[in-house]
Amino acid sequence: MFGELPKLFERNFVMAFFLPFVIFVAMVTEITSSFGYGQTLLASMQSDLIIGTTLFGVISWLGGIFLLVSNHGLYRFLEGYGDWNPLKLIGKLQKRKYNKLLEKIDELDDQFREQKETFPREQRNKRSRLMRELAERFPDREDLLLPTGFGNILRSFETYPRVMYGIESIDGWSRILAIVPKDYRELLDNAKTQVDFWVNVGFLSIVLFLEYIGFAIYAQSMPDWWIAAIILVIMLISPHFAEESAIGWGNYIKASFDVFTPKLRESLGFTLPINRDAEERQWVAFSQAIIYRLPERMPELKSETDEKPDPKKAAKLSK
Repeated sequence: MFGELPKLFERNFVMAFFLPFVIFVAMVTEITSSFGYGQTLLASMQSDLIIGTTLFGVISWLGGIFLLVSNHGLYRFLEGYGDWNPLKLIGKLQKRKYNKLLEKIDELDDQFREQKETFPREQRNKRSRLMRELAERFPDREDLLLPTGFGNILRSFETYPRVMYGIESIDGWSRILAIVPKDYRELLDNAKTQVDFWVNVGFLSIVLFLEYIGFAIYAQSMPDWWIAAIILVIMLISPHFAEESAIGWGNYIKASFDVFTPKLRESLGFTLPINRDAEERQWVAFSQAIIYRLPERMPELKSETDEKPDPKKAAKLSK
């Protein structure tokens, strides 16, 4: 949802979409030949390497484009959206994990209140790890949980700007992108490319595994069974790498709001808030204005005579 349409033939497109489909086409060819199908086509491609290589490249390029245009829908499916999404069946596992994390943190908080200065360093470190896991892998409220771990990781950094600043993430992100420098945007694109790669590899591995099983049932044999074993391993590890890559991508997204929110305020010409509460009210009003098309909710513009807020006054108001 925070992605952009990459240019065809650029590095990110090749890594995230073209390369996975190249592997997919190669594996499809290997599976079909293992069961004795497509021998004529394979032989003709091998007899003329130029035609064969060109055909292989064109098919892979078109497949990469298919993955690209399907990217949003695939993400939505993996996040658990859709009334008939089978991934919703595992939603209770995510709720259980979320509540278990909260219980462990609450237990450590109770121990800290009792022991205070004598609270062991190991327990402090454990609480820090649990708090980090909660922030990276889950949104701030239980009612925002999605059925999958991948979806909750994305939801965690989608909710970050609202929790920290009061900014609505989806429409607010398009405004942030307008002022993000080109070099930092490249970092964002590279981070998302890693997520796209593992999402596509995982999806295509499922298709390959189903293909092999279908051929095996039809032929009542399992030639080159090691192919299916490799595909199964890739299918099982892909979600883990997709989630870890999504955490890294999310860190760049969150940093974008941390670093460029002041510049966005300046670009929009809004007054400088005197404290954190005023800042949150300002961004909440801005979010409501752009979402619901309410010009009356737009924050006040800074005039040329406006002075910087008095630090003493700001400190008094924040108490």
